[in-house]
Amino acid sequence: MKIIFIYISLLFCLITVHAQTGIGTTIPDTSAKLEIASTAKGLLIPRMTSVQRTAIPNPANGLLVYQTDGVAGFYLNSGTAVSPSWIRVNTDWTKSGNDISYTTGNVSTTGNVSTTGNLTGGNLATSKLSGFVANVSSEASSRMIALGDNGMTLKCTAAITLTLPAAGTLPEGFNCMVLQHSSSQVSFSGTFSNRNSFTKTAGQYAIATVFYIGGIYIVSGEMSN
Repeated sequence: MKIIFIYISLLFCLITVHAQTGIGTTIPDTSAKLEIASTAKGLLIPRMTSVQRTAIPNPANGLLVYQTDGVAGFYLNSGTAVSPSWIRVNTDWTKSGNDISYTTGNVSTTGNVSTTGNLTGGNLATSKLSGFVANVSSEASSRMIALGDNGMTLKCTAAITLTLPAAGTLPEGFNCMVLQHSSSQVSFSGTFSNRNSFTKTAGQYAIATVFYIGGIYIVSGEMSN
């Protein structure tokens, strides 16, 4: 009975000792399952190309590899084994509170970047946005100006009427450009202001701007009655 007790005690001690594993240390941190200690060498994880990375079958959530080609760096699967979502771990973007800034080179994207805060640039004469073009919508029927028209160019190909919604419907600073592309004038209805009380575009290829600021709509440009 005494021998059995000693055996159980030794087994318990072995389990306790091996609760954490240390490499380069005999006292691994109690919060770590594995601790590697060194002051002269690092940890080298699997290195592979992007093709090899994406070919990993059923990669676990949290799987980390180092990609050697393309945009090289550490890649982490933030998705599931069935639907992997590889993201690059990087410090190009710096976050401070609710603000983020890009610290290296140019920002390029083929998708959408959205924000509910402010976007600020370098505030220099050389600071610029490149690769952006205006969105153009061809209009052949009368309709109400809507939030989706903000920043748009409305290419009007017929004698249509654009109606302005009630004040407060659209956000402060809303603006869009209206082009009379055909020989037929574009009419504006609703409550709005301009210097001459004009309500229509002046003629073919005339340009007018719809601008909402200070609680009023201003429709101005090449206009007449």
